[in-house]
Amino acid sequence: MPAPMMNDILPDLLEEMVYLLKQQGADPLEAKLRALRIESVCDCGDENCASFATAAEVKVANYVELQSMEGQVIIDLNANDEICFIEVLGRPDIKYLLEEYYDASH
Repeated sequence: MPAPMMNDILPDLLEEMVYLLKQQGADPLEAKLRALRIESVCDCGDENCASFATAAEVKVANYVELQSMEGQVIIDLNANDEICFIEVLGRPDIKYLLEEYYDASH
């Protein structure tokens, strides 16, 4: 079964990220964001963490920190400038949606 599309589980977060990218002039990432799949959810155990991997292999070479209204949202890029991980901290709304999806599908 292919990994779920980010747009299917977190459409609001996706739109927020696209909007923030445009504000920061990082538009080229929009198409990549819209194509993202959630490969796995971070298992660090931190209550504030709702981060997730968007690639099978996460090797962070660069990142774009978004000026989000709430919490922290950071896009991690690998050496090829592909998005490999989305760091989401202090966003219980996102954590809830991820948990709800993964609880229902397992």
